[in-house]
Amino acid sequence: MKQGRPSATAKVIAASTLLLASDPATAHAVAPGAAALCRHFLATTWADRLLAQTATRPATRWLWRVLERLTHPGISGHYWRRKRWIEAHCVDALKQGVSRVIVIGAGLDTLALRLAPNWPQVQWIELDHPATQCLKREGLAHGCIGIPGNLTLQALDLAAAPLPANLLNDARATLVVLEGVLMYLREADVVHLLRDQLTQLSTAEVRVIFSHMLRWPDGTAGFRPASKWVDFWLAWRAEPFKWALEPAHLAAWLADQGFVVLAQAEPPFLGASPAANESALRGENLVLCQARSKLC
Repeated sequence: MKQGRPSATAKVIAASTLLLASDPATAHAVAPGAAALCRHFLATTWADRLLAQTATRPATRWLWRVLERLTHPGISGHYWRRKRWIEAHCVDALKQGVSRVIVIGAGLDTLALRLAPNWPQVQWIELDHPATQCLKREGLAHGCIGIPGNLTLQALDLAAAPLPANLLNDARATLVVLEGVLMYLREADVVHLLRDQLTQLSTAEVRVIFSHMLRWPDGTAGFRPASKWVDFWLAWRAEPFKWALEPAHLAAWLADQGFVVLAQAEPPFLGASPAANESALRGENLVLCQARSKLC
C-alpha cells in the first residue's frame, strides 16, 4: 500500500461487488446490503465514482469482464465465495457463544456493518490502516449511514503498531477475521501477530479466520492461472504478496504459532461451483483455527 493512500485492492474488491450485484446473473452471490455500502465507499472522489460507474453500467460492465478474463478469470466470484465462507463461519461462531468479532485489515468490507445491528450483544471492532479507514468513514458519512453503537472503528497500521490492549482486556470469547491481509505482511510479522499477540489475549476463547496464498513448488505465490499484469499492478500499487504457505505444512506451522485447525477450504468455497463463464482460481485458501491455550 502506498503511504497515505487507501488500499487500491480494497477499492477493486468493492467495485467487483458492484459488478456482481448489478448483473442479474450474478447478483445472488452478493450478501444483501453489501452493494449499497460499497457504492457509498466509492462515492467520495471523482475517480472512485468513475470506478463504480464503469462496474455497474451495462455499457461499460463488459470491459470489466474482458479485463477479468485476460488476468484472473473468475476473480470477482472468488472474492464473494471467500466472503460468504467467512460469513458462514462467523455466524456459526456467534451462535456458539462468541461475543466479540475483530476484523483486522477490514478495508472496505461490509461484514461488521451488516451483522452488528443483528447481534447487538456482540462487540464488533474494525482495525485498519488510517487512510483506508478514513475513506470508509467518509463513505458512510456521504450516505448518511450511522455506525452501529456496538461497532468500533479504530485506525491501526498493523506493520507498525500492536493490537490495542484497551479494547481487548476482558474475557469475551473472540473471533478474529483476517481476510486478504496476511499475504501482504512479512512472515515475521504474521508470526508476531498470531503467536505473540492473538494467543496472548486475556479471553476465554480465541478463534481466527484467515486467508492465505499458496506457495507453489517454484517458490512463488499468487493465483493460478497466473497473470504478469496483476503482479505488475500489485507491485506498482506497493501491495505485493510477501507471505505464503504450503497447504501440506499448514497444521504444523499453525501448531508452532499455538493454534489448531478447525476447518479449511480451497476454491471453490462452500462447495459451490463457479458459474459457467468463470474459472475456479487456485492459489488462496481459507482457514478457521483456535488458540490451543484457549481450548476447553
